[in-house]
Amino acid sequence: MDDWKEIFARLDPKDGAEDGRICKVTFLEWIDTLNFQDTVMLEVSQGISREKIRWLIEAADTDENKYIDREEFLALVDKHSRELEKIQRNNLLKYMRVAAYADEYRWWPPPFFIILLTLVQITIYIYHCVYFTELGVPITWTGPSPFCSVLIYNPQKRQQFWRFFTYSFVHSGVEHILVNIVLQLLVGLALEMSNSWWRVGLVYVLGVIAGSLATSVINPGTFLAGASGGVYAIACAHLAAILLNWKEDSLILRQRMRNKKVSSPTFGKVVRVGRVLVVGGILCVDAVTAISSSLSGEVNTTSYTAHVAGVAMGMLVGVVMLKNRRVQFWEQWLRAACCVLAGTFILVMIVVNIFMEGIFLPMSEEDPACSQYAG
Repeated sequence: MDDWKEIFARLDPKDGAEDGRICKVTFLEWIDTLNFQDTVMLEVSQGISREKIRWLIEAADTDENKYIDREEFLALVDKHSRELEKIQRNNLLKYMRVAAYADEYRWWPPPFFIILLTLVQITIYIYHCVYFTELGVPITWTGPSPFCSVLIYNPQKRQQFWRFFTYSFVHSGVEHILVNIVLQLLVGLALEMSNSWWRVGLVYVLGVIAGSLATSVINPGTFLAGASGGVYAIACAHLAAILLNWKEDSLILRQRMRNKKVSSPTFGKVVRVGRVLVVGGILCVDAVTAISSSLSGEVNTTSYTAHVAGVAMGMLVGVVMLKNRRVQFWEQWLRAACCVLAGTFILVMIVVNIFMEGIFLPMSEEDPACSQYAG
């Protein structure tokens, strides 16, 4: 019975109002969605129809006010224990638990972090376009690169520490910013709609910083521009979220457009497969491009080091920072290990940048010509 009390407490706010009762219509939609995905075999093997499950829930509303309060919910379990045994009580409990811990996608309030970040990047790119136009430098699909910008990562100005992050606001050419913005919106909006903005923001920022720190050590003479480190971090954070909430992601609750307080159920397993395919597709395209460029000897200015660092940081920090709706014992150890690994990587990279001057280019006060093009 304690399990059912816990489940009711978590289900209560998911219909849009934490008022000690659950909207019956919304509740039936959740269970129907789970039934459709997961109980076809149950119907066949037990001879119990989905309509029978709906009848049990309908019957729980004894005062017929279209809501199921805590007493009615617990009475359902007690009064119909025999019927619940027929349909495998543990399975029905599983569906209730899945609904209680279901992922929630909310469009209001809007995902401010990703939207604001995108607007800032577009604004800075437009500023650089205007600047280059005034210099008589044409804007092309692949360039030019604003090497003289105070935001770009310049390997000879590592003492200007802000560059390790602000390079993510700078882009080289129309293709560069279009690809980054599209991918950023594709993976970032969905993640922020199901997590707090600060969680996604921290994953993004650490992915960006990890990308520049790794590049500064592994490719010490390389300029760095673009948001790829952060984009790949939030892309792979999706995989971390899926790993932590595998069982709970069978159902997803979406905030309705007309009634912001009510959640509409979505087939979670379909969404989960879609997320994996999108992230996997992004990584595969990147890997194929990198291998192809390497084998053909083609000049490629893409910093795959920053991409790999972003991927690693997204997985590690994603496990630590993103919502884990039902924490298992092994997940606590996994989060601790990921926290140690991510912290150690950042710390080691910072120490190398500060104390191992011999591997880097000498510092310079001069700015390179802004009219240079990326290769």
